[in-house]
Amino acid sequence: MYKQFYQGMSLTELPLFALVLFIAVFLGVVAWVFVARRSGDFDALARMPLSEQGEGRHEQ
Repeated sequence: MYKQFYQGMSLTELPLFALVLFIAVFLGVVAWVFVARRSGDFDALARMPLSEQGEGRHEQ
């Protein structure tokens, strides 16, 4: 089935390139979220449900 699908295609490397690009972007986002030094942001967000109503919010 795949052989028939790709038989008329001139750019057979395109699906593989798209897969590699997707994996690279996904791993980049995961690294940015978990590895980056953003623990201060995560700590502040973790305390939000337990804080008082006005605490932790920036009044404008």
